Amino acid sequence: MSAQSPSKETSASEDRSPWSRPSVLLSGALLLTLVLLGIVVSVIGSGGAGRPANTAAAATRPAAPSAPVSAGGCTLPPGSQIVPSTSPPPAQWGTVGSMQVPQSPAVYGPARSDGPWETCFAHSPSGALLAAMNLWAEGTAVPPSELFARLAIGAPKNLGSNAQLDSSGPVQFAGYRYDSYTPSDAQVAIVFQGPEGKLLAVVTSMAWRDGDWKYLFPTNGTPAMQVIPDLTGYVQWSSF
Repeated sequence: MSAQSPSKETSASEDRSPWSRPSVLLSGALLLTLVLLGIVVSVIGSGGAGRPANTAAAATRPAAPSAPVSAGGCTLPPGSQIVPSTSPPPAQWGTVGSMQVPQSPAVYGPARSDGPWETCFAHSPSGALLAAMNLWAEGTAVPPSELFARLAIGAPKNLGSNAQLDSSGPVQFAGYRYDSYTPSDAQVAIVFQGPEGKLLAVVTSMAWRDGDWKYLFPTNGTPAMQVIPDLTGYVQWSSF
């Protein structure tokens, strides 16, 4: 599908819900609103919503020669290195926290489940994608301070223990767009569907560290997040 240009419109008020803002780079405070207070359910109608910028073209990478072993003993084979840029990889839907999330334990991961923690993903584009989606689902099961302490790189230590991702209402996955992939880093825009069917795309960066995919917490605390009008330019992927 053809890409859409981001909207130039801005919110009329800095403290309006991120769901009501058609194009925005989150400030540190708004990031914490997303991950600590949950996605806000109130939406003020707005038009011309855009999408996060595509920073690099998705590409197919050669297969890794062997499966790296993490400190926890994860040895899931890397498998196919084809970037799922046009259709989702084969997976079934499981439940993590309050969200339905795609999983493929024997192929892409998670190969290990320990309570709310879903870890051990394949060293592949599809493994990174499933790791990113399972990460956000875990945000409905544990406080952000626990989530980022365990599964993120570079997260500040003073996030506190606040509300979970779905504390303001139900959230489910709707789709994704693969922006870039290398064997060490992946970037995808994950689309959430919130109350009243509103769609929110959040750029999620993942890094391959210690034999698994981890969330790469932005150094400036400002990942791109935008309300989008529909899934044009994204791969639809949901359990509904």
